[in-house]
Amino acid sequence: MKGAGIYVLLVALGLSAMLAGPAYSGTIRHDVYDSEYLALAASPAFDCVGRVDGTTSTSGFLASGTLIAPDWVLTAAHVVKGATSLDFTIGGVTYQATSWVAHSKFNADKLSAGYDIGLIRLGAPVSNINPASRYAGAAELGNVGISVGYGLTGTGLTGAVGLDGNKRAGENMVDTYYPVRNKNAAPNIILMDFDSPLSPSESSFGSSEPLPMEYLIAPGDSGGGLFADFGGGMELIGVHSFGWGILDGNPDSDYGDASGDTRVSVFNSWIDEALSGVVSGPGKSGGKGGGRPSFASADYEFGYFAVVVPEPSAIVLLLMAALGMAAWKRM
Repeated sequence: MKGAGIYVLLVALGLSAMLAGPAYSGTIRHDVYDSEYLALAASPAFDCVGRVDGTTSTSGFLASGTLIAPDWVLTAAHVVKGATSLDFTIGGVTYQATSWVAHSKFNADKLSAGYDIGLIRLGAPVSNINPASRYAGAAELGNVGISVGYGLTGTGLTGAVGLDGNKRAGENMVDTYYPVRNKNAAPNIILMDFDSPLSPSESSFGSSEPLPMEYLIAPGDSGGGLFADFGGGMELIGVHSFGWGILDGNPDSDYGDASGDTRVSVFNSWIDEALSGVVSGPGKSGGKGGGRPSFASADYEFGYFAVVVPEPSAIVLLLMAALGMAAWKRM
């Protein structure tokens, strides 16, 4: 293995494509009906997850976010860093953001540091949807996580190939944390892999047995929510951050790939301070595109050369979707 690609889960769009284009969401098992993933996403517990549409000085993009207070959305730092405008659509209503903030330690060239977390403040409160409950414990490991978001879709065989405008949700075991630190510092990242029902070798963490609705996040899921039930209902445990082509070096969300989520429990104090106005801002932060990884940016902390690949252009994305969806339907 020469290396493993890592990509941030943000879909870049030309402005016209963004205005006309739908949201899209994660990759599923090839042997499970897509309707099951759509139905899970439609559960009331996940009404709090919405779509983020934004612009930078040069382009538009879409991502995901989770409502955590009537007028606050939790998302990834790389979603808000460098944004010039942000909208949040939830329950069929679009809310304009008035301010946003990324964690001060976020570095787009060092995603493995685990500070990929940000907040969006809405210009008006969302009154008809219950905000997510944030998990405050330390027992995420070994639980079934439910990933929810608006990313590219496909199967474990095809990888992320299509756009269809639907929110999806699926299961994955919370396999491990990263980085492994001393006992006095909690790891910031939750890692999960996309286990294949066809080959146990396509597994890097934990059991190789896939869950009934095994799933992996894909481009466009940036900032979406990872949830788990600890006995009192669904709680938000992670924020979708990046994908990782850990086995084949191609981070396309197919079987064997992995994903990283920023761990919410580690950042609850930062979130509370931001909501109360203690964190600087919260304001429109990041300048002109400062949060977008460059073509040459790399992250060495995974033990080998892990290049952050550039986000696809609108034209490439739409061509990929047209070809990929056609191939998927023929399967």
